[in-house]
Amino acid sequence: MEYLVWSLPFAVVAMLIATGRVSSTLVGLFGLVTSLIVALAAPPHPFGVRDALGAIARGGWLALLVGAVILGGLFFREVVSENSAAGGPAPVAAERRRKQLYTTCFLIGPFAEGATGFGVGQVTVAPLLNGIGLAPLHAILFGLFSQMMVSWGAMANGTIVGSQLSGIAPTDLGVHSALLTVPLLIAWLALFWRIAAIAKVPGTPLDFAGEAVCTIAAGGLLVAANLLFGPEVAALAALGPLIVARFLMDGRPDRAQWRSALRVGLPYVALIAILMATRAITPVNEWLRAALAVRPFADGPTWFPLLHPSSWLLAVGLATTVAMRRPSASALARAWTRGGKPILTIGCFLALAQVMAASGLADGLAKGLRSGLGPLAVLATPLFAAAFGFLTGSSNAANGLLMPAQIALARDAALSLPWLGAIQNTAAAALTMLSPVRVAVGCALVGKPDLERTVYLRGWPLGAVPLAILVSAAALLLMRW
Repeated sequence: MEYLVWSLPFAVVAMLIATGRVSSTLVGLFGLVTSLIVALAAPPHPFGVRDALGAIARGGWLALLVGAVILGGLFFREVVSENSAAGGPAPVAAERRRKQLYTTCFLIGPFAEGATGFGVGQVTVAPLLNGIGLAPLHAILFGLFSQMMVSWGAMANGTIVGSQLSGIAPTDLGVHSALLTVPLLIAWLALFWRIAAIAKVPGTPLDFAGEAVCTIAAGGLLVAANLLFGPEVAALAALGPLIVARFLMDGRPDRAQWRSALRVGLPYVALIAILMATRAITPVNEWLRAALAVRPFADGPTWFPLLHPSSWLLAVGLATTVAMRRPSASALARAWTRGGKPILTIGCFLALAQVMAASGLADGLAKGLRSGLGPLAVLATPLFAAAFGFLTGSSNAANGLLMPAQIALARDAALSLPWLGAIQNTAAAALTMLSPVRVAVGCALVGKPDLERTVYLRGWPLGAVPLAILVSAAALLLMRW
């Protein structure tokens, strides 16, 4: 009975989302209130009001770190949109719409996410999708594809956290996660074809064949890159050559198109280059890390202002406004108007996750599954990982909460820890695609906050299909061992 009570926050969130009548902000708020009631009334271990306030404060701190990226990203998006409008770039030609759509969703978006993380891939692809001439709903759905490789987002930060907590070597966890990601990429490609048909961006048989070959190549290169270079730069090493190859094969722009592309794309190139440099060049990273750090909670994340993506989004955006000789105040105001609701939503869900973790509710549910189901509890691994990836919009947070439980499960059931850890890592990353955070940001980018319900009604297969594949992988793991 106690396990049923502990699962009430998840049940409330799931039921409210299923109704489609409640905004994601209210869903998160009701979930938070439910978790507080359960945690204070029936916690697995002592948990008082002071603990609850501390958990909410930690959730708020996490929300500020993520919210800063959203505001910075929206400001950057507004500035680049003004730059694009000022230059008046021509829309994508009809015969190139399909090629640009695939390249944007499967290559450029995941590449940008791998370099920067924090959902910046969504911001990066927004103007590219806008140039294709999509309806707002379809632009949001296609923007979510940028999150396909979250296991390698922000230089594989979440995977590294999972490695540290589980004791699995980073290369092993990266390779196993990549092998599991290959069938997910193929499944997402099938869903891409379906959504593209609905969005009236048809493809020829040659398009379908080229997209299939490129997707399989991306999966194969991802496995090889994890093996050769480790997970930190695996997505960049796998997707970079494919982006260049697609550009050389698909695009033959004239001089005017080159100028337009450079004018609009230069801020993105500068942003990604700076973020990659601050992460990949060790002396630079260490100097910026040591120069300034803010850590209000001993057990919480540290804010490094000179490394955080929001700082560089703001800096590059301001530099662009100076180059354009335009005031930045209007772009900042529009960013705040669009970003306020998503940030509040994020705060509710991250506070919910912190309450679940600090009170022991999450660990208690995991232990209950192990004791009640025995080895069959492995089938719940992708479900729990997906739930926390969905709630927090971060594989980092989900791995931090749940990876220790996978160690105990692998030990008790004599299962392969690298495979079980990879299932946890991949499921958490896959469901960030549909997290309320990502959906809210997508709606904000197109200026349609009222589309959240429709996005879930149309986009639920983006999470359900990968989850079914990963549950099947867990079942195969159980049968093999």
